[in-house]
This record gives sequence, C-alpha cells and structure tokens, in this order.
Amino acid sequence: MFTRVRFVFLGVALLCSLSVFAQTLSGVVTDQKSREGLISATVQLIAGDGKINYTSTDLKGMFQFKKLPAGTYTLQISYVGYKTYKEAVIIPSSGEKKVNVTMREDVNLLDEISVNARATRAEQKGDSLLYNAEAFKVMQGSSAEDLLAKMPGIVVEGGSIQAQGEEVKKVLVDGKEFFDGDVNLAIKNLPSDIIAGIEVFDKKSEQAEFTGFDDGEEVKTINIVTKGGFRQGTFGEVSAGYGTEDRYKVNGNVNFFNEDRRISLLGMSNNVNQQNFSQEDLAGVMSSGASGKRRGGGRNGGRGGAFGGNASDFMVGSTGGVTSSNGLGINYVDQWGEKWKVTGSYFFNQSDNLTQQQTEREYFDLSLPGMTYSEYQESSMKNWNHRFNMKLDYQISNRTSLQFRPTLSFQNNDSHGLLQGLNLLNGMSDNETETATLGENDAYNVGADLILRHRFLKEGRTLSLMLSGKMSNTDGNTYTDYLNTLYNADGLSETDSYSQWKQTLNRQYTLRSNLSYTERLTDYMQLQLGYKLSYTDSENDRKTYKKPAVSDLYDQLDESLSNEYQSGYLTQAGSVGLRYRAGKFNAMLGVDAQWADLRGDMVYPQADNLSHRYFSILPSFTMRYSLDRTNSLQLRYRSKSSAPSVTSLQNVIDNSNPLFLSAGNPDLDQQLSHTANLRYLRTTKSGHTFIAMVGATIQQDYVADSTFVAKEDMELTPSVTLSKGAQFTRPVNMDGYYSLQSMLTYGFPIDFIRSNINLSLSANYANVPTIFDGIESKTRELNLIPKIIIGSNISNNLDFTASYSAGINKMFSSLDTATGSDYVTHTASAKLGWTFFWGLTFRSTFDYIGYTGLDTGTEDYFLWNLSLGKKFLKNNAAEIRVEAFDVLKQNQAFTHSIGSNYYDYINSNVLKPYAMISFVYTIR
Repeated sequence: MFTRVRFVFLGVALLCSLSVFAQTLSGVVTDQKSREGLISATVQLIAGDGKINYTSTDLKGMFQFKKLPAGTYTLQISYVGYKTYKEAVIIPSSGEKKVNVTMREDVNLLDEISVNARATRAEQKGDSLLYNAEAFKVMQGSSAEDLLAKMPGIVVEGGSIQAQGEEVKKVLVDGKEFFDGDVNLAIKNLPSDIIAGIEVFDKKSEQAEFTGFDDGEEVKTINIVTKGGFRQGTFGEVSAGYGTEDRYKVNGNVNFFNEDRRISLLGMSNNVNQQNFSQEDLAGVMSSGASGKRRGGGRNGGRGGAFGGNASDFMVGSTGGVTSSNGLGINYVDQWGEKWKVTGSYFFNQSDNLTQQQTEREYFDLSLPGMTYSEYQESSMKNWNHRFNMKLDYQISNRTSLQFRPTLSFQNNDSHGLLQGLNLLNGMSDNETETATLGENDAYNVGADLILRHRFLKEGRTLSLMLSGKMSNTDGNTYTDYLNTLYNADGLSETDSYSQWKQTLNRQYTLRSNLSYTERLTDYMQLQLGYKLSYTDSENDRKTYKKPAVSDLYDQLDESLSNEYQSGYLTQAGSVGLRYRAGKFNAMLGVDAQWADLRGDMVYPQADNLSHRYFSILPSFTMRYSLDRTNSLQLRYRSKSSAPSVTSLQNVIDNSNPLFLSAGNPDLDQQLSHTANLRYLRTTKSGHTFIAMVGATIQQDYVADSTFVAKEDMELTPSVTLSKGAQFTRPVNMDGYYSLQSMLTYGFPIDFIRSNINLSLSANYANVPTIFDGIESKTRELNLIPKIIIGSNISNNLDFTASYSAGINKMFSSLDTATGSDYVTHTASAKLGWTFFWGLTFRSTFDYIGYTGLDTGTEDYFLWNLSLGKKFLKNNAAEIRVEAFDVLKQNQAFTHSIGSNYYDYINSNVLKPYAMISFVYTIR
C-alpha cells in the first residue's frame, strides 16, 4: 500500500515538473470591425524545424497551445472569408505568451475558395465539422435547406434535419441565435448564396462552454457562416402567387445587416402546406391521443407522401393533412456599447389544419388472434402562437459577465373532431364507437435563465452560477358526444349514448440551479466541482361532468372520471469532474452523486399520497482523439434520471376512445438512462468525407405499456364500463429496454461528371418491453436504410440531384417471431434546376414511392412538380413562374408504425393538384 502511494505522489510531481520546461501560448481571434470572436478559425503554430501544431478557436474565439519549448515560432490563422493572418512570435523560457489577433474580411478569398472547392469540401476544426458551401453548387434562388441536402452526413427529410445521425435542434447564424435557434425558420428562409460555410457541432450549455466541462445538455447544432460581403447591407426575397383551387402563397424575408446590428423580418401566408417555422405545442393538444394508439406514440416504420405524423413535442414540425399557415416575425441582434450584447426575437403564427385519417390495425397472432381494428378520424384545428425570446449579455468586467435569457409564449387552440372506431373479430363486427368532440385550449409558458460567470487571476480557476425558473399553464375544455355499439353472437347490437364535458387545468413550476467551480491542477489537467439543485412541481386537475338526457346543462360531476393530482420531484447532486487535454488527446470524466425525492399527492376524489427516495451514481465520460488534421475519434457516455410525468402518475381514466381506455399509475418510479456513442470522422484534401457512428441506449425502469383486453363487459367505475374486446392500458416500470444505432456515410467527388456522390447506410434496432394480457414480451424492430445521392457541382445555372433509398423494416414480438411485419419502402427522387438562354428557368422534382411486402392495398405512386419561369430586371432580380403541383395526380400519404403488440397502416388526406402563377423578387 505504501509503495502505491509513493508512485501516485511521484506521478503528480512529474506532471507538475513538466510545466517548468514547457510554456503556453494562448490568445483570442476576433473580427476587426465587430470585435466578436471568430468560431473554429484554424490556428497553426510552426516551429523553426518545420514542425506544425494545429488547433482551432472555440465559441469565444479563444485558442491555446501547451507544452511548448522556448523559441521562435510562426503563428498562422485562417478563416473562411478572411485574409490569412501570419506573425512571428517568441515563446519565452518562463511565463505565458498571450496574443490578440484581429482578422479582416477578404471578399476575393471567397472566389479563390470557389476555384479550389474540391480541396476544401469539409474540414475538421476541433470538435466541429465545417463544410465549404462553395463546394456544393445549387441553383440561384435556392434556400439553405437545398444546400444542406447535398452535404455528406446531413439528411433533410420530413421537415427535420439530421447531422451525424442525430437530429439538429438549433441553428445559429455566424454564431448568433436566429429566432431562438428555430431550425425551420433559418434553413427555409435564408438564401443559399449568402452562405460561405456550414459548421456542425455539439453545442453545450452556456455554463458548460464557459467552464469547459460538459453538463450533458449539448444539442446537435448547425452554424451558418455567411459570406463577408453579406454581413453589411440589405438582402432578402419576396414572392407571391395565386392559382387554381384558390391556392395562394405569399413569402417574404428581408435582412438589414450592419456589422453588429442585424435585423431580420419574416412573413408568410399560404394554403399549400408550406410551414417555414417550428410550431410550439404548449397545450399538448396536437397529438392524436384519441385514436387509441400506443401511449407515448408508435414508432414510424416508413413514410410516404406529405404526411407529417403526430405533433406531440414542445417544438414540432408540420402537421399532417392540409394546412393554411400565416406567420410574422422579427429577429434583432446588436451590441450596445462595449459591455452589452443583445439578441431578441418575436414570432407569431396562425394555422388551420384539416386531417382525415384512416387507420387499419393488425395484432400479432399470439396477442389477439383474429382481432383487427379499423378507425376513421377527422379533425379540424385552429392554432394561434405568440413567442418571445431574448438574450442579454453584460460584461461587468474583463473577468466577470452576466447573462439573462427571458422567454414567453402564448397559445390558443380550437378543434373539432370526429372518430369512428371498429373492433372486428374474424372479420365480424365486435364493438364500435363514434365520438364527436369540440375542444378549446389556452396555454402560456414563461421562463428565465440567469448565469453569472467569473474568471480568477489564476488561469483555469473559474466560478459560475446558473439559476433557471419556468412556469407553464394549460387550461382546456372538451365537449364530447359518445355513441357506443356492442354486437352479440347473434349479430344483434346494443347502443349506448351520452355526453361529457371535461375541464382540465395543468400547471407546472420548475426551478434549477447549478454552481460550478474549476481549478487548474497542471498544464494538462483541470478539476471541476459542482452542486446541482432541481425541483419540479406539477398539478393536474381534471373534472368530468355529465349531461342528463332531460337537460342541456353539464351539471352532474362524475367522480370516477375526475381527479386532482400533485407531484413534486426534487433532485440534488454533487459532482466532480476531471478534464485532461494534451496535444491530440482530450478527455473528461465526471460523476454525479444524486439524491432524488419523488412525491405524489391525490387531493380528489379521496386523499392519498406516495413518496419515493432514490440515490443514484450518474457517471459521464467524453474522449476525443485527433490522429491528425483529417482523422478524429470521439467517444461519449452519459447517464441521467427522469421522473414520470404527472399525466403518467394520475390515476384517472381517459375515455377519449371508449375502445382504448387508459389511466396513469401513481406507483411509477423514476427512469434511468445510459447512452453511449462512438464517432469517427475522416476528411481529406481530395474532397473525400467519411463518417462512422455507432451508439446504444439502455433504460432501467423503462415506462412501458401494460394492456388488458376485456373478455366480457367489465365495470371499471360506476360510470365506466370496459366493453368486451376493448382494451385498458396503464404505464408500468420494466427493465429490458435497449436500442442500437449505427451510421456510415462516405462522400466523394467525381470530376468527369462534376458531381458529388454521398453513400450512406444506417441501421437501427429497438427492443421494447411490454405487457399484454398479463404476458410479458418484447417488441422488436430492425430498420436498415441504404441511400445514394448524386448532386451536381456544375454551376449556379444548372443544378440536379438524384437519390435512391430503401427502408428495410422488420417488426415482430418475442412471443411470435414467425409472424410480424416485414416490408421495404423504396424512395427515388430526381430534382433539376436549369437557367438557360434569355433568362428562362426550368425546375422539376420527381419522386417515386413504392412498397414491397405490404398487403393493405397500398399502391406505388409518383409525385411530379414542375415550373417554368422567366428572369428579368437588373441582375435578373425578378422572376415570373408558372408552377404545377402533382402533375400526375397520384399524391398519397401513408405511414406504417408499430405499437406494443400491433402495427398500424395509416392513410391521410393530401393536397390536391393545382397550378399557380407567382412572382419572385430578390433583394441584394
């Protein structure tokens, strides 16, 4: 034991002694005019013997070289759109050398990059992957979305973006927030010709960026780097069109950029399913909970046409069906004096949606032999949203800063719905229901984050404090008329009709704090100590009133369908972390010791309470190794706990669909998740890009479904009967959930056709535990997606993209591996844009979607859209277009999804064919 202790002290002494013989060079790189830090600038330090050390600037524009022998070096810094900086620096024999570098924009450099685009398609800069936009040609007038779709490792599909196998949650413009990072607002409204580069990275929280220690709150982020010539001036685009079937669309975006001050105005109005924004669902009313699908939503196995799926997340993409949308927003970025930086945005949107959806459900043979379910659902929804966001940064002193981020959102939602559901046994009607629903919901969400940060005189010593508070409120009223029919063995039927008014009130308060202290131990190692506190208080009040047959008043309270429930979840955690960084190797190891207290109190109809206490050790690990400037390897592991929602805890029956009743479970425990992923990147000067990723997730005490099927009529409460053949579901904790993800992407140029080819293969596997009729099983899903994309790189006048992908899907239950759902979705696309003589333009998109292995009568179909236009005015700033949508009149919308012991085939209404004449004007 004594020998081991001596070795430990000897190792520490050796590390400390290295700092005597190795010095440090650090600095910050800023824009000459705005004085803002330049993100991911390439920094080279060249020694006298020709040896080169590489690094890149962080999100503050800072860089650092360690373990440097004394001597004379050449410091060289390059950045897209700026003149290369070069300076001789002398590293003294003692002390630290610091330099401050200002860089000037170079418009001519952008043309030079265009000439050498093949050699600079993508570069690795620290933890980021930077694509050179000039290496991916798109037609003039294209959006950032069109440009992103050509880049290897980035997938643009179904209103969302994936990068390196993860969904992109935030988009920045030149490192600054644009409409609070709204992904769709940025990529659909910003023109492609202003973009110099696209940076993909994992953005950490503001506090983690300051301390250098991950806190597990990183999100996949895209930073759009604009060309230097567009950082000052006015640019944008306005358009308007009108067509057959009274179809119309009006869009406009105008940007006023003047160095630090940036103002962006956006507006849109259309009834052609164009929703260029992410829509908030504060009230949670946009999910299709009444359709009897699996609690928490099924998993899509394939999608065709324009169907967008359910919208159950806080920030969601376009809804399914046919939508009319209106939106108006302003984004403001500025620097007030030397100490204040401000970013703010306001966005209003209003939408009308009509969805008509037919669902055919088949059960695994061993679950419900001979049972099928058919459902028609129609919903009309009007939604209004207001959202306001702001970020204020105040530099108190050179070493102390304060950041304040308030947010405020309002939503109003009115809906009308019709649901017709039918259970069939061996093809014969068993029971059915029909409901007509009228609903109105109002919601708001208000919150604020405050971060205080201080750097001490000693390098590496920092102290930061984060305080956060959020409050949300949803108030809803739903009126439903029910008509239930039960068929007996003789084919005779019995009907039951009634009406209910459900009044709901949901409130939630969340308080969080995080205190973090860092200390430099050696030149290579830094220590972090922290304390985290989080408390969430939720209240869910649901009252159900019946309308008697002799009155139009809903004046009879149904206690069996009413409930008041309150829950509180308190967590406290002490954390310790070590960060090691030396040359090409960077690693961080952290661990949280967390105490959690989950409390639940039922206030009505009778008093009851529960209390659970937990102690968890939550480790985390990050390692990044750069073999050289073209090869890097990253390994990440995270663990976290999460409490069940108040809805999952509330023991009150949800009878939105009488054939699929559900209720919460007050005995639920917290859930623990463990996630790990390994990523390898390779970029070469010859323009080749290779990305490989593999990941896994394991969840302990996974919140699964437990479903019971009634063999005969059962009375659950005095006013609720579970009819024969109907199902009752409630959540339970189960072990055994895990999922695997992997992705390979290889992109390379082909010079003789002046195009880029991207090859990719993704594979995903999920094992989901469930209980059905008292029998535990695992629902398993395997998904393989090979894909090839050929994108032209010819010029801005001729642009084409061709792609093919196959979604190979296998779904089955562990109890019944012989049957299940095996099918393949084929998707082929071709896109052409051509500006030829006399300013004439031709655009065409052609999509084919086909299915193999599905026996529901789904037909393969083609979707062909085209337009012909004429450009005119100075610099071809204006264009008149004649557009046609769905020329072949074959558009469809189909979704296949899997639940706990079933799979659904879902068809939805789509936009009908139309023709339109439109005018587009480009502002430059």
